[in-house]
Amino acid sequence: MIKRWLLALPAIAVLALAINTSWNLIQSEIWRYQTEDFLAFWQAELKEDSNYEINQRDYDVTIKGIENALASAPFASELRGLKARVLEQGFQHGLTPANTIESVDLTAWKEAILARPAWPYSWSAYASARSQHSLIEKEFEAALLRADELGPWEQKVMENATILGRYYRGWLSESVQQRLDDSSARLAKLYPWRAKQLDKQYPLP
Repeated sequence: MIKRWLLALPAIAVLALAINTSWNLIQSEIWRYQTEDFLAFWQAELKEDSNYEINQRDYDVTIKGIENALASAPFASELRGLKARVLEQGFQHGLTPANTIESVDLTAWKEAILARPAWPYSWSAYASARSQHSLIEKEFEAALLRADELGPWEQKVMENATILGRYYRGWLSESVQQRLDDSSARLAKLYPWRAKQLDKQYPLP
Protein backbone atom coordinates (compact mmCIF):
# COMPACT_ATOMS: atom_id res chain seq x y z
CA MET A 1 0.00 0.00 0.00
CA ILE A 2 2.80 2.43 0.94
CA LYS A 3 4.59 1.61 -2.29
CA ARG A 4 1.48 2.43 -4.29
CA TRP A 5 1.16 5.79 -2.52
CA LEU A 6 4.79 6.58 -3.26
CA LEU A 7 4.25 5.79 -6.93
CA ALA A 8 1.18 8.01 -6.96
CA LEU A 9 2.86 11.01 -5.32
CA PRO A 10 4.30 12.52 -8.54
CA ALA A 11 0.87 12.34 -10.21
CA ILE A 12 -0.77 13.92 -7.16
CA ALA A 13 1.83 16.71 -7.17
CA VAL A 14 1.23 17.40 -10.86
CA LEU A 15 -2.52 17.43 -10.31
CA ALA A 16 -2.21 19.82 -7.37
CA LEU A 17 -0.01 22.12 -9.46
CA ALA A 18 -2.52 22.06 -12.32
CA ILE A 19 -5.40 22.87 -9.97
CA ASN A 20 -3.45 25.73 -8.40
CA THR A 21 -2.50 27.12 -11.82
CA SER A 22 -6.09 26.93 -13.04
CA TRP A 23 -7.35 28.68 -9.91
CA ASN A 24 -4.80 31.45 -10.34
CA LEU A 25 -5.87 31.95 -13.96
CA ILE A 26 -9.53 32.11 -12.95
CA GLN A 27 -8.74 34.72 -10.30
CA SER A 28 -6.66 36.70 -12.79
CA GLU A 29 -9.49 36.70 -15.31
CA ILE A 30 -11.98 37.96 -12.71
CA TRP A 31 -9.71 40.88 -11.84
CA ARG A 32 -9.03 41.56 -15.51
CA TYR A 33 -12.75 41.78 -16.30
CA GLN A 34 -13.21 44.20 -13.41
CA THR A 35 -10.40 46.41 -14.71
CA GLU A 36 -11.77 46.40 -18.25
CA ASP A 37 -15.24 47.27 -16.95
CA PHE A 38 -13.89 50.31 -15.10
CA LEU A 39 -11.95 51.48 -18.16
CA ALA A 40 -15.00 51.05 -20.38
CA PHE A 41 -17.16 52.95 -17.87
CA TRP A 42 -14.69 55.83 -17.68
CA GLN A 43 -14.45 56.00 -21.46
CA ALA A 44 -18.25 56.11 -21.78
CA GLU A 45 -18.55 58.84 -19.14
CA LEU A 46 -15.83 60.94 -20.77
CA LYS A 47 -17.54 60.59 -24.13
CA GLU A 48 -20.72 62.04 -22.67
CA ASP A 49 -18.99 64.66 -20.51
CA SER A 50 -15.46 65.79 -21.29
CA ASN A 51 -15.23 67.28 -17.78
CA TYR A 52 -15.94 63.97 -16.07
CA GLU A 53 -13.45 63.22 -13.29
CA ILE A 54 -12.54 59.73 -12.07
CA ASN A 55 -12.89 59.56 -8.31
CA GLN A 56 -9.99 58.38 -6.18
CA ARG A 57 -11.85 55.42 -4.69
CA ASP A 58 -12.74 53.90 -8.08
CA TYR A 59 -9.19 54.47 -9.29
CA ASP A 60 -7.68 52.80 -6.22
CA VAL A 61 -10.02 49.81 -6.60
CA THR A 62 -9.04 49.48 -10.28
CA ILE A 63 -5.32 49.67 -9.56
CA LYS A 64 -5.66 47.07 -6.82
CA GLY A 65 -7.61 44.84 -9.18
CA ILE A 66 -5.05 44.87 -11.99
CA GLU A 67 -2.25 44.31 -9.48
CA ASN A 68 -4.15 41.27 -8.16
CA ALA A 69 -4.56 40.03 -11.73
CA LEU A 70 -0.82 40.32 -12.33
CA ALA A 71 -0.05 38.61 -9.02
CA SER A 72 -2.16 35.63 -10.13
CA ALA A 73 -0.77 35.58 -13.68
CA PRO A 74 2.59 37.40 -13.69
CA PHE A 75 3.54 36.19 -17.17
CA ALA A 76 0.35 37.45 -18.87
CA SER A 77 1.88 40.25 -20.93
CA GLU A 78 -1.48 41.74 -21.95
CA LEU A 79 -2.17 42.56 -18.29
CA ARG A 80 0.81 44.91 -18.24
CA GLY A 81 -0.72 46.91 -21.07
CA LEU A 82 -3.99 47.00 -19.15
CA LYS A 83 -2.20 48.30 -16.06
CA ALA A 84 -0.51 50.99 -18.14
CA ARG A 85 -3.91 52.12 -19.47
CA VAL A 86 -5.22 52.48 -15.91
CA LEU A 87 -2.16 54.43 -14.80
CA GLU A 88 -2.46 56.64 -17.88
CA GLN A 89 -6.01 57.53 -16.84
CA GLY A 90 -4.70 58.21 -13.36
CA PHE A 91 -2.13 60.65 -14.74
CA GLN A 92 -4.70 62.44 -16.89
CA HIS A 93 -7.00 62.89 -13.89
CA GLY A 94 -4.29 63.87 -11.41
CA LEU A 95 -4.51 60.65 -9.40
CA THR A 96 -0.93 59.38 -9.75
CA PRO A 97 2.11 60.67 -7.83
CA ALA A 98 3.94 63.51 -9.56
CA ASN A 99 7.16 63.50 -7.54
CA THR A 100 8.86 60.67 -9.41
CA ILE A 101 11.74 60.82 -11.92
CA GLU A 102 9.52 59.30 -14.59
CA SER A 103 5.74 59.14 -14.49
CA VAL A 104 4.41 55.74 -13.41
CA ASP A 105 2.27 55.39 -16.54
CA LEU A 106 5.31 55.77 -18.83
CA THR A 107 7.20 53.21 -16.76
CA ALA A 108 4.22 50.85 -17.02
CA TRP A 109 4.11 51.20 -20.81
CA LYS A 110 7.82 50.40 -21.00
CA GLU A 111 7.20 47.26 -18.95
CA ALA A 112 4.34 46.30 -21.28
CA ILE A 113 6.64 46.72 -24.27
CA LEU A 114 9.38 44.63 -22.68
CA ALA A 115 6.85 41.89 -21.93
CA ARG A 116 5.58 41.88 -25.53
CA PRO A 117 8.04 43.77 -27.76
CA ALA A 118 6.41 42.79 -31.07
CA TRP A 119 2.95 44.13 -30.10
CA PRO A 120 2.38 47.35 -32.13
CA TYR A 121 -0.46 48.60 -29.93
CA SER A 122 1.83 49.02 -26.92
CA TRP A 123 4.32 51.05 -28.95
CA SER A 124 1.53 53.21 -30.33
CA ALA A 125 -0.01 53.72 -26.89
CA TYR A 126 3.42 54.53 -25.44
CA ALA A 127 3.82 57.29 -28.03
CA SER A 128 0.40 58.67 -27.05
CA ALA A 129 1.35 58.55 -23.38
CA ARG A 130 4.54 60.51 -24.05
CA SER A 131 2.51 63.10 -25.93
CA GLN A 132 0.29 63.49 -22.85
CA HIS A 133 3.45 64.48 -20.98
CA SER A 134 4.44 66.89 -23.80
CA LEU A 135 7.48 64.72 -24.54
CA ILE A 136 7.70 65.26 -28.30
CA GLU A 137 11.25 64.06 -28.83
CA LYS A 138 13.32 61.18 -30.19
CA GLU A 139 11.78 58.51 -27.97
CA PHE A 140 8.30 59.64 -28.98
CA GLU A 141 9.21 59.45 -32.65
CA ALA A 142 10.94 56.08 -32.20
CA ALA A 143 7.80 54.62 -30.60
CA LEU A 144 5.66 55.84 -33.50
CA LEU A 145 8.05 54.36 -36.05
CA ARG A 146 8.20 51.04 -34.23
CA ALA A 147 4.41 50.84 -34.08
CA ASP A 148 4.27 51.50 -37.82
CA GLU A 149 6.90 48.84 -38.52
CA LEU A 150 5.12 46.18 -36.47
CA GLY A 151 1.51 46.96 -37.38
CA PRO A 152 1.30 49.07 -40.54
CA TRP A 153 -2.18 47.74 -41.38
CA GLU A 154 -3.65 47.75 -37.87
CA GLN A 155 -6.55 50.21 -37.69
CA LYS A 156 -5.80 51.58 -34.22
CA VAL A 157 -2.14 52.08 -35.12
CA MET A 158 -3.10 53.98 -38.28
CA GLU A 159 -5.65 56.07 -36.41
CA ASN A 160 -3.12 57.04 -33.76
CA ALA A 161 -0.51 57.85 -36.41
CA THR A 162 -3.05 60.09 -38.15
CA ILE A 163 -4.02 61.92 -34.97
CA LEU A 164 -0.49 62.46 -33.69
CA GLY A 165 0.89 63.19 -37.16
CA ARG A 166 -1.61 66.00 -37.61
CA TYR A 167 -1.58 67.37 -34.09
CA TYR A 168 2.23 67.62 -34.00
CA ARG A 169 2.82 68.55 -37.64
CA GLY A 170 5.78 70.90 -37.73
CA TRP A 171 7.26 69.38 -34.57
CA LEU A 172 8.39 66.12 -36.13
CA SER A 173 11.31 65.24 -38.36
CA GLU A 174 10.49 65.06 -42.08
CA SER A 175 11.06 61.31 -42.27
CA VAL A 176 8.77 60.57 -39.33
CA GLN A 177 6.10 62.96 -40.63
CA GLN A 178 6.18 61.20 -43.99
CA ARG A 179 5.72 57.79 -42.34
CA LEU A 180 2.73 59.08 -40.41
CA ASP A 181 1.23 60.64 -43.53
CA ASP A 182 1.66 57.31 -45.34
CA SER A 183 -0.13 55.59 -42.47
CA SER A 184 -2.93 58.14 -42.70
CA ALA A 185 -3.25 57.43 -46.42
CA ARG A 186 -3.58 53.69 -45.70
CA LEU A 187 -6.31 54.44 -43.18
CA ALA A 188 -8.22 56.51 -45.77
CA LYS A 189 -8.00 53.64 -48.24
CA LEU A 190 -9.05 50.86 -45.87
CA TYR A 191 -11.38 52.71 -43.49
CA PRO A 192 -12.61 55.81 -45.36
CA TRP A 193 -15.47 56.49 -42.92
CA ARG A 194 -13.05 56.64 -39.98
CA ALA A 195 -10.57 58.75 -41.94
CA LYS A 196 -13.34 61.28 -42.66
CA GLN A 197 -14.18 61.45 -38.96
CA LEU A 198 -10.55 62.23 -38.14
CA ASP A 199 -10.40 64.78 -40.97
CA LYS A 200 -13.14 66.72 -39.20
CA GLN A 201 -11.54 66.40 -35.77
CA TYR A 202 -7.96 67.06 -36.89
CA PRO A 203 -8.10 69.04 -40.15
CA LEU A 204 -4.92 69.62 -42.08
CA PRO A 205 -3.70 73.24 -42.02
